[in-house]
Amino acid sequence: MSLELIRESARINHLTGEQSSQTIVEHDIIVPDINPDVLRILILDGEVIEKKSEILQDKVSVKGVIRYKILYVSDDKDQSIKSINTSYDFSHIFDVEDSNSKMKARIKSDIEHIDYEILNGRKINVKTIVKFKAKMFNETEQNFVSELKGVEDLQVLRENVDMYCYLGENTSNYTLDEALEIPVGKPSIKEILRTDVKITGKDYKIADDKIIAKGDINILTLYIGDTEERSIEFMEHEISFTQALDFQGIDEDSECEIDYSIEDFFFSPEEDSDGELRILRSEVKVFIWAQASSKRSLEIISDAYSIRSKIDLNTQVFKTNRIVCQDRSQVILKEVVKINGDNPSILEVFNVLSKPNLFESTISDSGVSIEGSVNNGILYVANNKEQPVFCHNSEIPFKHNVELQGVRAGMNCEVDLEVEHCNFSMVSENEVEVRAIVNVNVKVSDETQYSLATEASEKEEERLDSENFASLTVYFSQPGDDLWKVAKKYLTTVEDVKKFNKIEEEKLKVGEQIIIPRKI
Repeated sequence: MSLELIRESARINHLTGEQSSQTIVEHDIIVPDINPDVLRILILDGEVIEKKSEILQDKVSVKGVIRYKILYVSDDKDQSIKSINTSYDFSHIFDVEDSNSKMKARIKSDIEHIDYEILNGRKINVKTIVKFKAKMFNETEQNFVSELKGVEDLQVLRENVDMYCYLGENTSNYTLDEALEIPVGKPSIKEILRTDVKITGKDYKIADDKIIAKGDINILTLYIGDTEERSIEFMEHEISFTQALDFQGIDEDSECEIDYSIEDFFFSPEEDSDGELRILRSEVKVFIWAQASSKRSLEIISDAYSIRSKIDLNTQVFKTNRIVCQDRSQVILKEVVKINGDNPSILEVFNVLSKPNLFESTISDSGVSIEGSVNNGILYVANNKEQPVFCHNSEIPFKHNVELQGVRAGMNCEVDLEVEHCNFSMVSENEVEVRAIVNVNVKVSDETQYSLATEASEKEEERLDSENFASLTVYFSQPGDDLWKVAKKYLTTVEDVKKFNKIEEEKLKVGEQIIIPRKI
């Protein structure tokens, strides 16, 4: 009989490379006609929404939108607070070595810094540094030889391995469309100044070939109350959601990675049954991305030979990535922030806007060390008629250690920070206590290599001649030897060598004497 090959296949997703980049987006923001002139800017920040990414040869193209949120003091007699919400399209192309259109990319983008200058009461020049991090993945269907048959006295060395096979990725969109009520005790809405939306409580479970993604949409709203004083009010709403993503073959032991992003949002005041603007009409679009891998226990062929004929076995090294561990922890920060003497003293604090920054993360054999900070914009009513509203920016640094099992230096580590909650209290006319809970999400992955047999053939013209072998051979083992290597070299079987020498262990000590009987 001729050599028969039985094949299997495995779907593999391999991280081929990473690249960071940044670009400066500069443009002018024109104050809308319905808004008064700008006297002083309290807060100008924004967020990046990625619209499209494309992988080119050795390059990546990203298109997106920067949504700006501006809170300013107007140049009118009351110096009232006004807001501008606007957006600006951008595109950026950066080099990623060895990338091509067949690959897939995961791109994270964020605002690193914003500089602005008031050119005049109707125009603001903005320079935004946007940073990008691209991860390139190569998805392949790898075929390998899982069994050999059909040749007399065929010896096969097998190895048990756990291979992380890629199940694929899936996306879903969730749209929140809710009429949110103004809390009791708060005045009706005169004008919405600012809304901040984030997703907290991220979690998932696996059931019936699906990933059930969970989360909470947290909405913070700053508005002017419909009162004689035009008081500045703050309210918070939180709405839970779940969304199912189909994954054929997924089970509880599968490794999953999920990412949430806010694609768009819109808010407007609406009248309630009494005709008062006590309803916040909310529409939030959430994009959910997930990928999954499943562990397969395989018995792969690592070597083969025949006692009667020459067998050529071709192997190839395949690379994939596995998630070593994922961890979620929290950092609780509390600090009394002092307002410096150049800023007006505090009459009332009406909000604190917090944003986390990651400075550095270092992985070691015991875990991950993280350094970062939380930037806080403290908005307050000032005890000063010339500057009735002010914003004080402060930074709370922190260090955090995450103990992890099974990790080592050199592994790939991803750290994601998010402010779960922030509250505050006024201590004195120049002091505010800020308390923040920061969620720390850590994922450690590692590259794994598999040597898989891809082809095997029998050389009919190289049949072995028994006259070339002695009836008994005395052999003294060399460094790196085991019974398989010795049996293959002298064309016998491991079992025959064990039986003749009355040994059980396949590992050999250096210099150990082995008597090898002729098999052919």
